[in-house]
Parts: sequence; structure tokens; C-alpha cells
Amino acid sequence: MGTQFSGFVLFRKDRAYFKRDALGKAEVSKLRVGKEDLIELARSFDALDKIKVTRSGMWVYDEVLYKRLVVNAVTLSRMRRRSSLKTLRLVEAVGKLDDYSLHFWYTEAASAFKRGGLRALGRVSRSLRVLYGVDR
Repeated sequence: MGTQFSGFVLFRKDRAYFKRDALGKAEVSKLRVGKEDLIELARSFDALDKIKVTRSGMWVYDEVLYKRLVVNAVTLSRMRRRSSLKTLRLVEAVGKLDDYSLHFWYTEAASAFKRGGLRALGRVSRSLRVLYGVDR
């Protein structure tokens, strides 16, 4: 009997809190990403059937999609100048990541947040953007 993954994104004011389950501690939190932005990201990954939007948050029933949303949200929230071109490049770059690279960036973001909070997430975000050419 397998267990189904269910991640949760809690929204409070203009902040998003990513959790592996609804009752657990937030892995990455206080990101300035709106609910509409994350729904658009799920739509761009063609995965609207793998999420359920509630009044207070969003359930994500696919672990790979959850990791993609975390990596995108971390990078988007730490970008100073968000243009539509940079956002499209970011979504394309994260969408093309294989499972190993995606897991690397996800764990890098989670461990950076535990170590140094939002400031450390800026370093992870910048590294991803430079490596995959989002900021060109």
C-alpha cells in the first residue's frame, strides 16, 4: 500500500508558506508569491488536476510538481526586477530540469532557508538564475 504525497502551500497576506503536510512545520516560508502566481505556474506545467485550491491555501498532490513550485517560488520571490521575459525563462528552465537537478535545487532551497532564512534563499535564487541563463 503506497502513500500519496500531499504538500500544502499556506497563504497569509502576501506571503506563501510551503509545507510537506498541513500540520507540519514550514520548509520554506515567508515568500512573496501570490496564490494566483502559483496557480499560473501549475497551469504552465499542465498540472491543474494535481492541485486543489482552498480558501487558505493550495494542496499539491504530486511531489515533482511541489518541488517545481518551491524552486520557482523561491527564485521569483528573490528577483528584484521581475519582467515577463525573465519569468518565462525561469518557468521554462525549471520545467526542463530532470528529477535529480530538481531535487538538488529543492533541497538546496530548503537547507538554505533553515540555515540563513530569506537572505540565504537569495543566494540559491541567484545561483539558479545565473546557471540557467534566466538573467541574460
